[in-house]
Amino acid sequence: MKRREIWGIALLVTAALCAWAYHFINGAYRSAAREGLLLYVGIPGHSIASWFLVVAFLSGAAGLSLLLPALIGRIPRKIPRRIVGWITGMAAAAAAPYFGLMFLFAALGAFGIGDTVKIVAADGTSVLVSQDWFDGDSVVIYTEHDEFHYKRVRDAPEISRGPRVKDQDCQLDSADGELQLLCGDQRLMVAVGP
Repeated sequence: MKRREIWGIALLVTAALCAWAYHFINGAYRSAAREGLLLYVGIPGHSIASWFLVVAFLSGAAGLSLLLPALIGRIPRKIPRRIVGWITGMAAAAAAPYFGLMFLFAALGAFGIGDTVKIVAADGTSVLVSQDWFDGDSVVIYTEHDEFHYKRVRDAPEISRGPRVKDQDCQLDSADGELQLLCGDQRLMVAVGP
């Protein structure tokens, strides 16, 4: 077995493990979303899952490009080897647009289609403020639910106008058991979940 084949197999195994991790994390993210929760481990769960998908695509493509020529080259007869080579090339050309679009959307998800900002009060209480990437008119506030989940509590169109939320100097105040979010000149009451 040549070094090229060993690297091809290793990259395909990496792609398979990353695809499994993507499905596991994306399943956890979707399960939480059905209950109005956001999976958040430093970054939102869908971004983590998308990073695994990007790595799976890149390592899978690299692994196949290393392994397939070596395997096709092992076919002893010239005509069957050429037929298999041409069919493999045509299959790759036919699949390229589909996987290209999937890779594009995975990359957009990995780099974040929107902003999620964590704002922490003086007592350690935190909220997440999420704003969509396209026009910024959709802003959602999440409060802590448990260690890795935040619960959606309200939409906040009041702070969607003007600069993006991440560019505003937002502060969180947790006085008297109530959370108040101050972004620019807007003061928002944030309902604390049970």
